[in-house]
Amino acid sequence: MTAPAATRAWMAFLVGMTCCGASLAGLDEGLSALSKGNYAAAAKELRPLAERGNAEAQYRIGLMYEFGRGYPVDKAQAISWLRKSAGQDHAAAQQELGVIYATGDGVAKNDAEAVSWFRKSATQGNAAAQYNLGLMIAKGAGVRNDDAEAIAWFRKAAVQGFTFAQFKLGVAYEHGVGVAKDPVLAYASYAIAARDGNREHVAQRDAMAAKLAPAQAQQGLALANAWTVGQPMPASVSVAGAQSPAPPAAGVRARDRCSATGQMEGEKFAATHCAVSLFSDQHSVAIWFNADPISPEEAENFQASSYASGLKGGKPRTLLQVMLCPGGGKPTASAAAVKSIDLNTSHATSPLAGVQTVVEAPKDFKVEKMTGEIRPGALLSGRIVGKHGRSVWTLDFDVTLPAKDAAAGMSCGK
Repeated sequence: MTAPAATRAWMAFLVGMTCCGASLAGLDEGLSALSKGNYAAAAKELRPLAERGNAEAQYRIGLMYEFGRGYPVDKAQAISWLRKSAGQDHAAAQQELGVIYATGDGVAKNDAEAVSWFRKSATQGNAAAQYNLGLMIAKGAGVRNDDAEAIAWFRKAAVQGFTFAQFKLGVAYEHGVGVAKDPVLAYASYAIAARDGNREHVAQRDAMAAKLAPAQAQQGLALANAWTVGQPMPASVSVAGAQSPAPPAAGVRARDRCSATGQMEGEKFAATHCAVSLFSDQHSVAIWFNADPISPEEAENFQASSYASGLKGGKPRTLLQVMLCPGGGKPTASAAAVKSIDLNTSHATSPLAGVQTVVEAPKDFKVEKMTGEIRPGALLSGRIVGKHGRSVWTLDFDVTLPAKDAAAGMSCGK
């Protein structure tokens, strides 16, 4: 399936999904009508909300115009409503605009514009956008080709169970594009993707298995069977005869020190393990504090993607992740330069204690220390004390920034 076709199938599925956000009078009814194919009733409920500025309703009305459901097909109206929604950081609307500009559906084809929308959505965690951004980067369409960055985005989507991204990882390992060539990891990735029943995925899994020695096939199948949604995709093997990539560097070096302590919505936590990513383009940093040890594979994935899953093996984990601009967009860190922090938390024993928000200084936090250079291999030291709602935290860290750049990170004003 081509990228546009895959994305269209994904978006068509989303049209019939119900929203997971806060309930609003008329929104639930409109989404319910959509799921039943009653587009007239859906338009009656959603249109007034869209006109009053509700981003979810604007997104749904945009799709209805785009695909001719409840309204005649009108690409201009579709794009207008999708832009209104995307302007409010609605990730799915941003993803759909990326598809529209990538395919030239109702507009002049514009790869750079598509990449811009895909990136906005991808950094919010939209799996389809992460996959599509990876495709654009792999092709060098609207952006400089960077196979390693493309792989990082595919990994991020694959973690969420996006099977087309899992399949692309198989292709990468089979042919050694952006990663070391590894037939066992190729087979494992194809086998995971083939769970969706897609004929191409199943056929490629079986074709790859036929090329392997029995021990290799057994190892690849074991890796695939052990994988669950929320876990990093298999990235290393240890089997005789397999071509394995070089072991990743440890995510937390001996000189690194970090701790995050406090309360998440009243629930106590302590996290003394960490991984770090660097987004050099913006001089921004992401730090993942975790209660349990972080494996080298997880640290490597975080360095590449700035993303840490709140699940491991299908179970919640306790973590706190921050994205910040230590120098306010400049290469030298300064306590006064940190104006906002993207905060994401998860608590293993209290799922409702997790928050995802942007906190502001000095209202929500105080930077007591921030020193160092924001460049590969540099040492960054900081201490941040914050409070937001019922959550309080103290962050201490002395970490070495990774040598490789992440595919995503926080945008910083310069």
